[in-house]
Amino acid sequence: MRIELGISQARLAEISGVEQHKISAFELNKTSLDDHSVKKLLDVISNTEEFAPEIKRKKRYRGHSYSSQKNDSKRTAKAARVTGNIDYLADLSLLDLVKRDGPIAISLFSGIGGFSLGFQSAGYNVVGFAELADDLAEIYQVNFPNTKRIGSDVAEIRSDAIENVIREVGAVDIIIGGPPCQGFSLSGKRDVNDPRNYLFQEYMRIVDLVRPKVVIVENVRLLTSMRSKDGGFVKDQILADLDKCGYTADLYEVDASEYGVPQARNRVFFMGVRRDLGVQPSFPAPDFGGRADLFTSRAPCRSFADACSDLPYLESGDSSNDPFHVAVKHPDHVIEWLWDVPEGASAHDNEDPALRPPSGYNTTYKRQVWLEPASTVQTTFGMISGCRNVHPIATRSLTVREAARIQSFPDTFKFVGSMGTIRTGIGNAVPPLLARKIALHLRSTLFDLVEVPSLKVEL
Repeated sequence: MRIELGISQARLAEISGVEQHKISAFELNKTSLDDHSVKKLLDVISNTEEFAPEIKRKKRYRGHSYSSQKNDSKRTAKAARVTGNIDYLADLSLLDLVKRDGPIAISLFSGIGGFSLGFQSAGYNVVGFAELADDLAEIYQVNFPNTKRIGSDVAEIRSDAIENVIREVGAVDIIIGGPPCQGFSLSGKRDVNDPRNYLFQEYMRIVDLVRPKVVIVENVRLLTSMRSKDGGFVKDQILADLDKCGYTADLYEVDASEYGVPQARNRVFFMGVRRDLGVQPSFPAPDFGGRADLFTSRAPCRSFADACSDLPYLESGDSSNDPFHVAVKHPDHVIEWLWDVPEGASAHDNEDPALRPPSGYNTTYKRQVWLEPASTVQTTFGMISGCRNVHPIATRSLTVREAARIQSFPDTFKFVGSMGTIRTGIGNAVPPLLARKIALHLRSTLFDLVEVPSLKVEL
C-alpha cells in the first residue's frame, strides 16, 4: 500500500509518528507491529485525501555551500593528548614484529589482512591467502609480500592449489578467516537466502582438504541469532560442520574493547581444534574493562582519545602532513546542525527543529565520546550522516587514519588504492591487536606444547 501511494518509509514515519526502523523491520518480516502502530499507519494510508498535502510535500532541500571552519581554541584544548595514547601506540608497535618461524597459517576471506597482521606479529608464518576483491588483495599483498595468493573466490579454489601450498611449506597448522557478514549484520537485511550467508560451507570444504590443527571463523555477533533456510540457527550449523570434519569446536562472543582495542566491536569467533590432538578449544581471557575482582585486574577500556589524541586537530576540510589524516569537507548546513551537539548526542536530538536533519535515526549525525571506546568502525566511517561517525570534538566525520588507529592498525601499515577501497578494508577487518592476542593464546595453550603421543585421542 505504501509503495502504491508513492510514499517513502521516511515520509510515512514522519506523518504517522511510527519510527522508521519499525516500519522497515516490519516490511522485511523481521518483526510485527503493535496494534497502536498499525492503527496510526492505516490512518495515514487509508485517508490519503486528508494527508495529501503532507504526502505530496516536496522533500526539504538545502543548497550545498561550503565554508572554511575556524578552529575553536576550547575544542583544540579539549582534544589534547592523553597519557593512554603513549601506551596504546607502544602496543601497536608490537604489530610490526615479523618472525615467521612459528606455526604455518592460511587466511581465507582475508580482506586487507587484519587477522594476518595479528598472527604474523605473534610469529606465525602466513603462507597463503584468498580474497575475492582484487583491490583489497592489492593492499594485502603490499603488506605481506611473502604470502602467496592461492585464489580469489574461495568457492572456486581447487584442491590442487591447496595441495601445491602444502607441498611447498608442509602441513598447515591453522586456517583463519572471516566470511562476508552482510547477510548477518544488523545493518544488513539479514536475508536467509543471501548466498553470502553460506560461504562458511566453502570455508569448511577447504578445512576438510587441509586438515589444520586449528580453525577460526570470525563474524558479526548477530550471526548467533540468524536462522538458515531450514529454520535452524546458522551458528549450530557451523558447529555441526566443524564436528563433522573432526574438530572439537566452540563459539565465543567477544567485545574487542575488552582486549585493548579502543572500540566497542562485538563479534563472534568459532574455534575448532582437531580432535586427535586431545585439546579443548579456548579463548584468551579479557584483559581490559569489565569488573575487576580479587583474582583478576583489568585495565580500563581504551578510549577514542587513547587511539587518536596525538593526531593533529582537524575541522571539516582540513588536512595534515599525513595523507590519510585528511578531513572530508562537509556542507555548511550539516556543520550548523552538528556544531553545538554534545558528545554522545545526535543532531536529531536538537531542540530547534530547524537544526535537525530531515530524515534518519538518532544514531546518525551522532558524535562519539572522547574518553570512551569508539563506536564500531564501519566501512562508511567517512560519511558524517552515517551511524556514530562524527568526531567527538571536531565537527566532521572520521579520517582514514583515525579509523585505522581505532581498528588497531599501526601507522606503518601500507594503504594503496582508492579511498573507498581503503575504507572498506579497514571497516571489515579483524582488529589486528585482538588477532595477536588470540594468536599468542593459541601458541601458549596448543602450538608450543610438547605433544605426548599417548595422550592423543583417536578419531
